[in-house]
Amino acid sequence: MSASPVMQNTGFKQNGKPHLYERFDTPSIEEVAEKLSSASTGGGSVSIPHKEALFPYMDEVSESARAIGAINTVTKDFTSNRLHGDNTDWIGIKEQLLPKTKPRGGDQVGLIVGAGGTARAAAYAFRSMGLKQIFVMNRTYERAVAIVKDFGDGFTAVRDVNGLGELARLDVVMGTLPGPANFTLPQELLEKHKPVVIDAAYRSSASGSRFTALLEQSVQAGCEVVEGMEMLFEQGCAQCEIWTGKSAPRKQIAQALLADRFADDPNPPKNLVYEANGA
Repeated sequence: MSASPVMQNTGFKQNGKPHLYERFDTPSIEEVAEKLSSASTGGGSVSIPHKEALFPYMDEVSESARAIGAINTVTKDFTSNRLHGDNTDWIGIKEQLLPKTKPRGGDQVGLIVGAGGTARAAAYAFRSMGLKQIFVMNRTYERAVAIVKDFGDGFTAVRDVNGLGELARLDVVMGTLPGPANFTLPQELLEKHKPVVIDAAYRSSASGSRFTALLEQSVQAGCEVVEGMEMLFEQGCAQCEIWTGKSAPRKQIAQALLADRFADDPNPPKNLVYEANGA
């Protein structure tokens, strides 16, 4: 079940808003559009498979959503009933990575694994972070080429790690494949460059393992990691700011998320613990 209601309802309460965040599940894009247009709805989060299909129903779309090709946040202007589509997935990636990559300086190099919607959000985030060289690696090479073509200079498509060549540096890796894919990189690559590794997947298998295979090996290699739940937290804070017009109460949202998802976990996500402590 989505963690978004816990985060957003905490944000609404702390920011003094009477809003209520509820789940609405349907495979029908028409029903999604109808729900968003109803008088009682002020907006919403959009999840797969509707992120791309919602574009025709929006009155306005942000530059980031258009570039990424996906909408994950909708806000209604109650004076005109116009619907504005946005994307905060890239913010979830960028804001979690920046504190960890800024000290590295220089012409940073990034690797995106996968070529779906989240990979496009990562491409937008990496470009906005100023990375100079960005590889997009995907088994279906043509999909990686499509992202490179859309995002332009500095992007290179590769089929596998052999296409990376002899890298002088590798600063950040973004995994966007489903957890059950059990994707890993050569251990020597991680140990040599020690990139910051972020993975969008929440779980690696139906058994409930929290760490994907990529994150597990990255920790073993001594890399800093960002979990999918921490990316979700970050993009949720961005949504909270859009919907309330106030700064997100990050400490309280992190505390609520930890209590809801990690109450019995002896080793909860480090970045969430950091936020919950008000650091």
